[in-house]
Amino acid sequence: MNTQDIDVDNNTSKPEPVSIAFAIGNTYKRLSPSEAKYDKRTGRHLKIHDWTLYVDILPGYDVDIIDRVTFDMRDDSFLTTAFTCHSPIRIRHDLGSQFIGKISGISNQNNSQQEQIGQSTKEEEKKEPPITTRPNPNNTGCRWRFSTRQQTFGPVDVHINIRGVGGCRCTVPYKIKLEVGGYECPQNELPVFIEKRPHQQLKPLKMVDSIFSIEMQFEIKSYAEGGFNPAHKTAKSVYSRSKLPVRYISREGQVEDFASKQSASMPWLVQYANPTFDGISISSPPLTGGQGLNDCYKIIEGLPPSCIVSDNFSATSSNLLNVQINVSNLSLQQITKICQNFVKYEEAMDSFMSYNQREDRCKQCRSNKSAVEGSTNKQRNVRIAACGDKTLGDLITCMNPSNDDGQNYKLDLRCIHTNNKLEFRQHVSSKDKTTVTHWIRFCTGFVRNSARLRSPAALKSTTSIEEEFDLLFEYVVKDRCLRNFYREGRNIYIKEEEEERTRKLLAEQNVKKNCENDDDSSMSISGSSSSDGEIK
Repeated sequence: MNTQDIDVDNNTSKPEPVSIAFAIGNTYKRLSPSEAKYDKRTGRHLKIHDWTLYVDILPGYDVDIIDRVTFDMRDDSFLTTAFTCHSPIRIRHDLGSQFIGKISGISNQNNSQQEQIGQSTKEEEKKEPPITTRPNPNNTGCRWRFSTRQQTFGPVDVHINIRGVGGCRCTVPYKIKLEVGGYECPQNELPVFIEKRPHQQLKPLKMVDSIFSIEMQFEIKSYAEGGFNPAHKTAKSVYSRSKLPVRYISREGQVEDFASKQSASMPWLVQYANPTFDGISISSPPLTGGQGLNDCYKIIEGLPPSCIVSDNFSATSSNLLNVQINVSNLSLQQITKICQNFVKYEEAMDSFMSYNQREDRCKQCRSNKSAVEGSTNKQRNVRIAACGDKTLGDLITCMNPSNDDGQNYKLDLRCIHTNNKLEFRQHVSSKDKTTVTHWIRFCTGFVRNSARLRSPAALKSTTSIEEEFDLLFEYVVKDRCLRNFYREGRNIYIKEEEEERTRKLLAEQNVKKNCENDDDSSMSISGSSSSDGEIK
């Protein structure tokens, strides 16, 4: 075997195992009897011990090698004994067990933090910065913390299970230390986690049982005349592939159902989109969780070639993927928090959308941030928060003030009155299953986490888009697979836009150069004529 053969074999061999160093410890705070609650199992013991158990991935190591950390509580006082954290947060490396997590909404929530960078605004003045200030995103010397916060009436034994992206595991026993200031294990007492299959990618989190529906709109590929009916063909195609019930509605209102005798679910609707958009609309019935995503997969696989996605998304196009989320079980205050977060992170979401879907450029997905009264992030945040003490109508007017039926907003609330749904309207349609289902995951995760966590504060005016993007996925969406997916998409858009700017600049330079050459030619011709006249 020659050297070249060895190189080829090495390139195709399995990747080398990756080692990850981590720290384990817990914070601690003793509660007063007035603050403490009784345990739910017996109702006799006051839970006076407030602590956060954590696993920190140390600086210099790739946190995305770790898929999740499960904290298995070996104690009879817990109704639920295992708590899993998938989405870590960044903290300063020098904090260690000084970190005191501040609860973020309901009890036993992971990944809470007393202060986030970008949370306070210039309008807010603080006498001294808290010790838990979030690290600078450009600083690589930070820890990534997987954690769970609990309150107990005594010390607890825990088995901490760390799982890598390739399936490798590491289990570390730990006993909660009820010591003022908390405790962190000495580094030499901990093992090093080794992932033997580090080439595996993070997978999206399990789809929560949210109720949602979607509408996909497609343009129609032109065909020769001959009785071709693209909407009818689409309905027949998606049914033959998916075996899900499908109902075709013609322009004249005639209905034809495609369904098996065993099917009892509501049908998907296939019809022409609307009089101003000569395309096809495919609408789902109410869908739930992972099964709903599977149904979307089947429908998309059955789309015929006649359905196309326009490469030239215009500011007046309706070629959108609309996702509706059922919010019938949410209070006005919870819906208000969703709206606050949407306005807070609208620019971050714009960053992974195409040009005409950003800011306030499209009639079908107008900007909520521009619509809300206020000139600063703080003013807009306070304006939306005030609606939580009023009525749903006030919140809708605040977020969607336009009465023009031809205009819609990126987050449209106007259908809540009729069907208890809010609608995400910003994403363009796609025939790629991953693109569609990841956007559904994003929307459902955004709504669920915004509703259950504490009310968001406004971003600093100096917060960069990069930091806003990181905050969105770290504290709201909480899915690193989706973060990586949309970061890659955003980078593609940035590259395409840079190339487009370069092409325009070169074109302008060529036009200017041609004009200068034309001027030089005219001057040369004029000079020649004058010379001839002098000779004569």
